[in-house]
Amino acid sequence: MSARRPTKSAYHHGDLRNALVEAGVALLRAKGPHALSLREVAKQAKVSHAAPYRHFADKHALLAAIAHQGFRRLGAAMAAAEAAHPDDPLRQLEEAGWAYVDLAVRNPEITQLMFGGVLEPERCDAKMLADAQGAFEGLLRIIENGRAAGLLQARDSQELALAAWSLAHGFAMLVAGGQLPPPLVAGDQVDALSRTLCRLLIEGLQRTTRA
Repeated sequence: MSARRPTKSAYHHGDLRNALVEAGVALLRAKGPHALSLREVAKQAKVSHAAPYRHFADKHALLAAIAHQGFRRLGAAMAAAEAAHPDDPLRQLEEAGWAYVDLAVRNPEITQLMFGGVLEPERCDAKMLADAQGAFEGLLRIIENGRAAGLLQARDSQELALAAWSLAHGFAMLVAGGQLPPPLVAGDQVDALSRTLCRLLIEGLQRTTRA
C-alpha cells in the first residue's frame, strides 16, 4: 500500500508559521490572550500539537509574533501618511494620528496585545522591538518635517512626537478597550472624533506668531 499523501489542509513548510499566526489571531479575537494556547492554535490551524514548536518556543513567542504584525502595520501606516502628503506636514500628522486610531478600531485585540502589558519586552524578538521603535520613528519624521517647514513649535522633536503619540495612543487604547461612552462610538463617530482630536493636537503643536 502506498504511503498516504498529506491533504491540502495539512501544513506546508513555507506556510506553517503564517498559518499559526493567523490561527492565533483568530483565537485571540475570540478568547483573548490569556485563554489562548499553542494546543488550541494547532487545532485551529489543523496541524499536529507538536507543529507549533517548529516556530514558537512557547505561547509568549506566538503572541509576540502577532504583536509584531501589528507594529509592522503601524509603521507602514506612518510611512504611508508621510508619503501621501509630501508637501503638507500638518496633513501628514493628521493622517498618522487617524491611522493609529483606525488600527485600534479594526484590531482592538491586537492593539491591546501590543500595548496592554501582556508581553515581556526582554522575551521579545529583537526585530519586533525594532519595528515597534520604527513606528515611533515614523511619527518623529513627520514631526521633523513640520518643524523644518516652520509649522510646528521650535521645541525638541522627540518631545513633540511624544505628545502626539500620547494623545493618539490614549484615544486608541480607549477605543480598543471599549471604554468610551456608547454615544461616542455609534456609527462613524469614532472616525470623526479621532480626526477632531488630531486637529486639536495640531493646533496645540503649531508655531504661533506674535502680533
